[in-house]
Amino acid sequence: MTDLLKHAYDLHIHCGPDIIPRSVTALEMAERAVKRGMKGFAIKSHYAPTCLQAATVRACYPGCNAVGTITLNASVGGLNPLAVETAARMGAKIVWCPTFDSASQQDYYLKHLPQYIDMQKKMLDAGRNVPSYCLIDESGELCCEMQEVLDVVQSHDLVLATGHITHKETFALARVASKRGFRKLLITHADWEFTHYTVEEQQELVKLGAWIEHSYTSPEEGCVAWEKVAGEIRTIGAQRCIITTDLGKANGKYPDDGLWDYAQRLLEMGFTAGEISAMICQNPGFSVEWRERARENIIDELKRFLGDENHQD
Repeated sequence: MTDLLKHAYDLHIHCGPDIIPRSVTALEMAERAVKRGMKGFAIKSHYAPTCLQAATVRACYPGCNAVGTITLNASVGGLNPLAVETAARMGAKIVWCPTFDSASQQDYYLKHLPQYIDMQKKMLDAGRNVPSYCLIDESGELCCEMQEVLDVVQSHDLVLATGHITHKETFALARVASKRGFRKLLITHADWEFTHYTVEEQQELVKLGAWIEHSYTSPEEGCVAWEKVAGEIRTIGAQRCIITTDLGKANGKYPDDGLWDYAQRLLEMGFTAGEISAMICQNPGFSVEWRERARENIIDELKRFLGDENHQD
């Protein structure tokens, strides 16, 4: 069981403390991850940056690379490049586009109220404004605010995940990212009911340089059949897919258990151990570790240079 998750990452976990109860705290998740042989995980909150949580985890569990993130909802100012810059300087590695304050999803969920958008409804009932955000302008092009966010994301080599935006917004973003040579665009849970992309759309996004995220909760909760997910992954190819869980609901399955179950199901459906390792180890590891590796390489080069200089003296 442990070997299946050795060196694995889960880049989509909802840990406590959060505005709603969660199944596991960030520190509890770190303890579980270390025991399972995982290399790390990303902490997602819809409403607050998680950089400080991640830093605390790394201090308490040096062998666990906890990843801080920020989601561009109203609580951080929406499409706010300063919030992204601040999060990046505090160690964030992933920026999510708006989720529950995405204009299209907010319109839907305020009519079909789940627990996690109750805060917005309370604000509206009190006569207070609740902003919503759209990434494109009237012409369908990526808006100026999101262009500025992308500037910051790219300058810090962060992962930019699409959150819960519409397909039209996603393709506008992907086209701009491709023209800029940005290669860390992650299509968030591509098989979830609200954000589901057809396999043809996934292929087109991959051609634009994006990565495709498949989350455990989508097939586990019945949004899509396991066989359909497997078919989409086979069509796209494991080399461009990242497996996550999106777990963390109170009284739900622990994320590491969900990740193991996902990997085991893929094995049973004919995927090789190498393909699974690519999707839960190499691909997510590349996404959040690249700058560290690059920095280490620079330091090694400097040491060699200084060593050569000292030798010549």
